[in-house]
Order: sequence, then C-alpha cells, then structure tokens
Amino acid sequence: MGGANIKPELTLQLQDQRVKLNEDIVFQCKANDLEDVKVIWEKDGLTLHKSYRICINQSGTELSLTIKCAKGEDEGNYTLWLRKGSDSVSHSVKVTLLEYDKNWRSIEWREKLDIKHNLEDLTLKNPQVKHLNFLLLGPVGTGKSSIINSIQSVFKNRVEVGALVAAEAGTSFTLAYNNYQIKNSENKALPYVFSDIMGLENDDMEGSHPDDIISMLKGHVREGYRLNPRCALTENNQNYNSSPTPGDKIHCLISVLPADKISLMEKKVFEKMDVIRKKASGMNIPQVVFMTRVDLACPLVKDDLQCIYSSKNIKRKMQECSNSVGLPMNCIFPVKNYHEENKLDGKMDSLILDALKNVVNFAESYVDRLYHLEH
Repeated sequence: MGGANIKPELTLQLQDQRVKLNEDIVFQCKANDLEDVKVIWEKDGLTLHKSYRICINQSGTELSLTIKCAKGEDEGNYTLWLRKGSDSVSHSVKVTLLEYDKNWRSIEWREKLDIKHNLEDLTLKNPQVKHLNFLLLGPVGTGKSSIINSIQSVFKNRVEVGALVAAEAGTSFTLAYNNYQIKNSENKALPYVFSDIMGLENDDMEGSHPDDIISMLKGHVREGYRLNPRCALTENNQNYNSSPTPGDKIHCLISVLPADKISLMEKKVFEKMDVIRKKASGMNIPQVVFMTRVDLACPLVKDDLQCIYSSKNIKRKMQECSNSVGLPMNCIFPVKNYHEENKLDGKMDSLILDALKNVVNFAESYVDRLYHLEH
C-alpha cells in the first residue's frame, strides 16, 4: 500500500541502450511506489504517447517503455519522470543506434605484423629522396605530436613520448620546426620523417604563420627554425633553404582534426587550412586527414575500437572532416593516439599502421612522379 507522504524514487534505474536498426528498444525500471504518481516518458524533451510502435506499460511498481523496430529517428535522449504533487524525480538515458550491421571499410586487424614489417623494409626508388617527409597540420591540442609518438611507439614496441604534447586547451607546446625520424625496436632509422609545427590558431598573431607552412611544403625551411606567428620566414634568414632538393620537400600533408570537436573549430582556422591546402594542391602534394579522439566521439568505439568502421557516428564525423577540408572520404583516416596508456594496444596499433600504410603509399607515388618528371 502506498502513502500520501511517500516521495517517488527509482529503485531500479534505466540503462543506456545500443541497438541495431530494426531491433526493439526496451527500457525497464522499478519505483518504490506509484500510487498517485504521474508517469511521463520523454524523448529529447518531448512527451511520448502510446502508438503502434510505442508501448508504455506499468505493472505494480514496474515500468517499461518499448519502441518497436528502431529507426534513425529513435536515437537520442530519453527521460522518465515520476511526479507526485510537488515532488518529482527523473532519470535520463541515451539510445545509440548501431546503423551498420557490417563494416563499411575493411582493415587488416590480424595482419599488424605483416604491415609493420613491410613498412620497415620499404626502399625508395628515387635516389634523391632518402626518406618520405610528412607535415602535420592542425589546431592546437588535436594530437599532432601524439601522432608522432604513437607511430614511434608502434615501431619501438613500447610507449614513446619523444615529441612534447600540448594540453587540450592553451598554447602550443611546439615552438620550432622539428623533424622526427621514425626508428624501429633495433634503433634502425626508417624512411619516414614527421615534421611537427606550432598549431594553427584563430588569432592572426598566434599559431603557425600560413606562409611558413607553405615554405615548408616547398622545402625552404630548415629544421630548428623558431616559428614566429607575426612574421613569416624571409629569404635572407639563415634558416631559409634557397635550393631545396626533392628530398627536402614535403611529400604528404596530413591535417589532424579531432573527431569530437570538428563542429566547434573556429572558422578562421579552417580558412587558414584552406589557403595551405590549395597551395599544396597546386604542387600536387598528396593530402589526407588523421581524425583523432575517435573514442571521445563514439561510445561504441570507446568500448571496442574494432567497431570503428561499423559506427555511423564515426562515419558522420569523417564526412564532417571531408566537407571541412575538401578531401574525399578515402583520404580520411580515424586513429586513436597513445595518450593515457602506458602499454601498447593491438587494436590501436592496427589503426595507426593502416593509416600509415596508406599515407606512405600516397607519398611514395608522389616521390616517384617527381623522379619521372625530372628524367
């Protein structure tokens, strides 16, 4: 028997739901007392009512909500309200729809060692190029330096922190034009050099100067040059390389964007990236995006990285990247950097190696074209 003075409470709370397309969404919970209690179910702030797809049931102190044959429109936040006089209690949960039953992009999860060994054994055909040069471009705190550390970690077989990493917010840790050559577990130098620079910022007086980045693409900037946001490198500076060889140039431009914050990025930063991208396109330099922080953009991927190419959230974020920088989807590579981890993870390694394998192919083809143009 209920009482007038009993305040409504949930004794068994709702749980977040992750369901596939056309599966039923079922919420179940219990309350301490439902006498004289008004029960309200909401989705995204709108009250739900019984229909041919929505079943709302109450049996004693047990409550349930069933939505039949889940559709895309059913994804969102659900709230249960229990109201009795001036007292009320609510609990909110989330429905995530797993829209894809199978992967929409393949990845060789079990062939990590083969890919790694092939990358270690690569021999470049252009005699003027001893290593492939990759330039990392993006805002502060997106994981540019972490990408270098993560790639180095994979080949060293241990977590590495060679490149200083910036915090999520604040100014860039990287103040100079630094090059990092990847080495394997035997300390053998591999033919991959990643250039790390100060991040782009909204203020024209902060972050890397776009003209400096364009000079880097052309091979005019020597390693160690201290970046000046207010003034680009000039030809009379000792760090200016007036006669760059094909080996000095950038062979692939990698934009780094955070999956969970793409829509929050400043318009001015994208405008700067667009200027640089157009210059790179004019030089036929391959361009890709490494989309970082994928675990923060999708709960499904946070729980299991191997679900990354069956996640519609990740595909949507990749499309956002594609639209923002003007590159096709097959040039967008989602990755998870080593950040909090102190031990290697096979799935993280596989994603990193898959992305690296593709950008190496792009850069190698570009270097081969340079050689054929000169001969």
